[in-house]
This record gives sequence, C-alpha cells and structure tokens, in this order.
Amino acid sequence: MQYSVARGEKGKIEVKVDVSKAGFEEAYEQVFTRLGAQTNVAGFRPGKAPRDVILQHVGSNKILNQTASFLISKNLGEIFKKEDLVPIDSPKIAIATLELASPFSFTASFTQKPAVKVGDWKKIKVKKVAAKEITEKDVAESIKNIFEAWVKNSKLKTQNSKVEEKEENKPGQFIYDARGNRIPIKDDKKETPLRPAEPDFEGQVNDNFAKAIGARDLAHLRELVKGDLETIVADQVESKLEQDVFEEILKIATLEVPDILVEDELNRILVRLSSELERQSSDLEKYLAQQKITIDELKTKWRPQAEKNVRITLVVDEIGRGEGVKVTKEELEVAFKNVNETNLSADQKEDLERYLALSIFQAKTLDLVKKAVAL
Repeated sequence: MQYSVARGEKGKIEVKVDVSKAGFEEAYEQVFTRLGAQTNVAGFRPGKAPRDVILQHVGSNKILNQTASFLISKNLGEIFKKEDLVPIDSPKIAIATLELASPFSFTASFTQKPAVKVGDWKKIKVKKVAAKEITEKDVAESIKNIFEAWVKNSKLKTQNSKVEEKEENKPGQFIYDARGNRIPIKDDKKETPLRPAEPDFEGQVNDNFAKAIGARDLAHLRELVKGDLETIVADQVESKLEQDVFEEILKIATLEVPDILVEDELNRILVRLSSELERQSSDLEKYLAQQKITIDELKTKWRPQAEKNVRITLVVDEIGRGEGVKVTKEELEVAFKNVNETNLSADQKEDLERYLALSIFQAKTLDLVKKAVAL
C-alpha cells in the first residue's frame, strides 16, 4: 500500500491510497472465504460449495464492494494512526478503480481536528464581581410586574375563554422578575386555578392575589420572589465571570477553526431560535419576515459569534484533556435519570450519551478553570 497526504486550509485533508493488484487479490480472497463460510447453498455443507456456485449465489459485485470496504477501513486506520489524523467528519470516499484484475485506488477527503495551543492559561487572573444585593424595592417592583401581568392575563382569558392556555402560562408555575422575565415558582402546594375574571379584591396586591398565583400568602410570595431574584443575580455574576474567562483565554489560544464546525454551530443556533419561537407561538419564517432578512443573511450576521463559540468549545476541550478531566459512570447515570428513553432507538441513546458526556466534561472543565483563575 502506498499513500500520500495533501493538507489544505482550515484542516482540509485528502489522502490518496494505492493498493497493488496482488494486495487487492489477497483481500478479495479473504472476503470471498468469509462470505463462502457464511453462505448456505442447498445440497452443500456450509463453506463447502464449489467456488463458482458461491460466486453465483453471493454475486461478484457484493464481494468486490466488501473487499473495497475492508481495504478502505484497514488502510485508513493505519494511515490515521501513523499520520496522527483525527477526522471531525465522515471521510468522503472516491474509488478510482474496482476490478479484480487491477490495482485498487481510492481517495479519502475529510476535515482534520484542529490543533489547539492554549498557552499558560493558569497565569490568567479574572476578578469576579460581587452579586448585587436584592432589596425590598426590587422585590416590590417584581411583584408589581407579576400583578400587572396577572391582571392582563385574566382580562384576555375573559375576552376569549375558548382559547386554551398553554402549559407554561398556568398560574403557580411561574412569576415575573423585576425585568418582566418569567421564573418558576418551586412550591409543593397544589396550584390554585387562575381566576377567569378580573380580580375581585379591587386591584390590591394582597394574600388573595398571592394565593391566586400559587403562593400561600403575600409573605410567602415575597420570599419566593426574593429567592428567585437572588438566583438570577447569582447566575448573571457567574455568566459574567465565564465570559471574562473565555475572553482572556482566547487571547492566548492559537487555533484554526474549520468551516464545518462553524456551520454546525450556526445550525444549532437556528434550532435553538426555532424552539424559542415555537414557544412564543411563532416560527422561523415569520421571524425572518419581521426582521426583513433571509436565512443566509441571518447566518452571515451570526457567523462571528458561531466561530467564537466553536473556539471556546475547542479550547475548553483541550484544557480538560490536558488536566485529565473525566466523566464518571455515576455522573452519566444521574444525567440519564432526567431523560425519557422510552422512544429512543439504540443509536439515539448512544448519541445522547455522547452528548451528555461532553456536556458534563465541559461543565467540569469550566468549573476547574474558574476556580483556578478567579480572584
């Protein structure tokens, strides 16, 4: 076997392989023998049928194709190991010749996993900002938003009682923070049905209102709102720290991002956008019309962020491997407890397991980095 490796921009690799006539014939005989042993021919014991009978029964094309598959897998495996090649996509195979009396040649084209040089990331220091204290004014403003939204929702329901409420809009499942964002209420109390008419307590924020949205009373609602606002602020502080860490690490990291990874990230962003629009009773087509933009223009707009996301992912992956971060079987089992596997095929379960393992790996690595560099 002879081969050559051509390296292009952004990880593009083309491997050309030539197998001699003798090498192809040897592989052909191995495949023929295996298929012959597996083939049942009437009147003959397994594997004992004459060569021409087996050939007629199996078919020459099947033997040739399986010989080609065997040689492609075998030779690429050896070349990948020798040349330290790690494809991030499935190699595209182009076969030049496939005849028993001829040499066998093929070309494999793929994208190589990019080399990532992180530098001495442990010297980076990032200051973590202090979380803003939640005041009684913040709680009062948030409850005001909750009340106004509740009244508006009650009016809409009265005007159109035939419109079925979506699950996420049922009372007791969420409240609004000071910025009008929905946040869940974690309470084991049985939910009180939403009043279909306007409040009968003269528009006052009181115990009746608190009960109407799932709290025990107004004092309990204040506790819930304060706790959720504190969680939101803490998440914002952590998110700010992560972004600052990423910015500093990217300054010292060196890597060339393959286009295929950027395209994959753009597609993931579109999927997330479509899911969010669906929750808002809209879709991507309407969104594009409202924004007066095409899907290609939207991708062009998001491409810089998608490339940055890929850079961050690759750098975190490199740091995690360098630090020996591992995902345990127990961690995967815990993650799978929240997954309904009923309708998943074996392949889907395998894909999901890889996704969960990667998510846990990245989270553990990021936690390790933050602890090392945060001031």
